[in-house]
Amino acid sequence: MIRIGVIGVGGMGNAHCNSLPNVENCEFVGIADLRLAAAEAVAKRHQIRAFQDYQDLLPLVDGVIVATPPVAHTEVMVAAAEAGVHAFCEKPLSLTLDEADAMIAASDKAGTHLMVGQVLRFYPVHVLGKQMVEAGDIGDIVYIETDYTGPYNAPRTRPDSWYGTVGGLLENGIHKSDLINWFGGTALTVAAEVGSFSGHDDWEDYTVSLIRYDSGAVGILRWGGFLGARGTNETIIDGTKGSLRLDMAADLAYLKKRGGDWEEIVPNREGPHGVVGELTHFVDCIRDNKTPMIDGRGGKHAVEIVLATYHSAKEKTKVALPME
Repeated sequence: MIRIGVIGVGGMGNAHCNSLPNVENCEFVGIADLRLAAAEAVAKRHQIRAFQDYQDLLPLVDGVIVATPPVAHTEVMVAAAEAGVHAFCEKPLSLTLDEADAMIAASDKAGTHLMVGQVLRFYPVHVLGKQMVEAGDIGDIVYIETDYTGPYNAPRTRPDSWYGTVGGLLENGIHKSDLINWFGGTALTVAAEVGSFSGHDDWEDYTVSLIRYDSGAVGILRWGGFLGARGTNETIIDGTKGSLRLDMAADLAYLKKRGGDWEEIVPNREGPHGVVGELTHFVDCIRDNKTPMIDGRGGKHAVEIVLATYHSAKEKTKVALPME
């Protein structure tokens, strides 16, 4: 059994705690949080140990789930690597590229696995889409369009939590930043527009990113509450032989071959998926000593798309990647 602990029990940390009992080959042994009372409450529910200092948890585990606010990721992830502990880091991996590099370097030096919690890769409809693309069902990808958007919602107030200091695209839109990279490959350039309906120059309400990939594909990523009355979380992938529409809300895929009609395809929903799926993958990577599907470098590239989006909009220029 792989012994797993959780560091940070608010928000997604609590979700991971509730998911771990459903992960095979995993023993959930403890949690740590600066708010000891919160940690003890979760520990009592799961009948595990609670700590205020995460350093006290590290000797007891093979791997940790780091679900602290992003500003604390680097310290905790580097400490885990130095202790020889594999680490799963909630998205976004980092707030800067230097922070991402520090975590990757520490993990590389220690020989530990670093996985980033980009959970959309573990949604059945996206798994199916990836399988169909790799099987050549739509030929070579030429265009990708993915949304993480809601209906028009303004004016908004800046959140009082740490989330309000990070930005919505980095904290939330990072999900689709990673997903479009998963299908597109390595991004070469980003050109973007970022805006606010609420008067906050550094708190965005919407972003639109135009991304060029090394595969030759072009992608558009849209985030925020600005799409009139509709909003959508869909992904559309056009290829040389056909098109795919991945409906995340309905968990259904649609395939249209050139000259044909749209065909509905139901993904395989058996087995672990979502949060349980990503944690199962993390445990399997530790047990089988294999590189995670979304490792530190992939997590960094998702962050890079976001930072390039912000920079492009601010400077009114196209950004070449990798960023300096």
